Amino acid sequence: LKAYNWVGVGMLALAIALVGLTSVLADDSVGGRNPVVGVLLILAGAFVQSLQYAFEEKVMTGDVSAPPLLVIGMEGFWGTVICTVVLYPLAYMLPGTDHGHLEDPANTLAMIKNSPTVQHVLVWYFIFIFLYNTFGVLVTYLLNSVWHAILDNFRPVTVWGVDLFIFYVVTEGALGEAWTQWSVLELLGLGILLLGTAVYNSNIRLPGFSYDDLFHAGELSTPAMARSPLMSAAMEHARAQGVPNSLREKLVTAYVSPKASRQSQYGFITSDAGR
Repeated sequence: LKAYNWVGVGMLALAIALVGLTSVLADDSVGGRNPVVGVLLILAGAFVQSLQYAFEEKVMTGDVSAPPLLVIGMEGFWGTVICTVVLYPLAYMLPGTDHGHLEDPANTLAMIKNSPTVQHVLVWYFIFIFLYNTFGVLVTYLLNSVWHAILDNFRPVTVWGVDLFIFYVVTEGALGEAWTQWSVLELLGLGILLLGTAVYNSNIRLPGFSYDDLFHAGELSTPAMARSPLMSAAMEHARAQGVPNSLREKLVTAYVSPKASRQSQYGFITSDAGR
C-alpha cells in the first residue's frame, strides 16, 4: 500500500471507532451489561475476520489459486463442522434460559418444525447469506482483501439508516431506531467512512502524497485493479505479446482468457493495432 492508502485506512478506523463510541455513550441498560465488553468482543471478531479476508486473498492469488466458489464452499463446510462439533455442544453444556441450557438444539428444531414463519426466514437467510458471501469473496478476488474490509464497513451504516427509516416512516415509532443525541457521532462516522474510501481509492487526492498516473504508465486505472489477478494476468499476457501501451487500457473492459487460441487470445485488439 502507498502512503495515501494508509491514510484512507486510518480514516476508516476512526469512523469505526466513532460508531463504536456511540454504542458506549448511548447505552442506558441495566442488569450488569457492559457495552465496553461488547465493543471489545466485536473488535476481536473484526480481527479474526481480517485474518479470514487476508487468507482468502492468499489462497485465490497464489501459485496454485483456488476458485472463489471453492473458497466459499470450504468456508461453509468447515463452519458447519465447527458449529456442530464444538459450538453447539458447548452451548448445550453451559447454563442458560433455554430449558436450562444456553442453547437447546431440540428446542431449536421444534421451533423450526412448528413455525412456518421461522422456516421462511431461514430459507431467505440462506439465500441472502450465500449471495453476500459470494459477492464478498469476488471483491477479494477481483480487487483485494482491503477493499473487502472497506466495503463491509458500509453494512452497519446501511442497517442504521434502514432502522431510522423504519422508525420514522414505516412504523411511526413502533420498530426501528430513534435519533438520539449521540446519533450525530454516527453521522460523522459515516462521513469519515465515505471520505476515507475516496482517499484510499485516490478519488480525493491529498496534497503532499505521490499518485502514479497509471494509465500513462501502461498500467490499470487504480492500484486495486492493478493487483486484481484477473486484470494483472491479462496485462502480463498483453506485454508478452507486444501489445502497444495505447491499447492496454482496453483490458479494463475487455479481457480474453489466456487459454484461448493464439489468434483470438487478444480479440479486443482492433484493426488499428498496427498504427
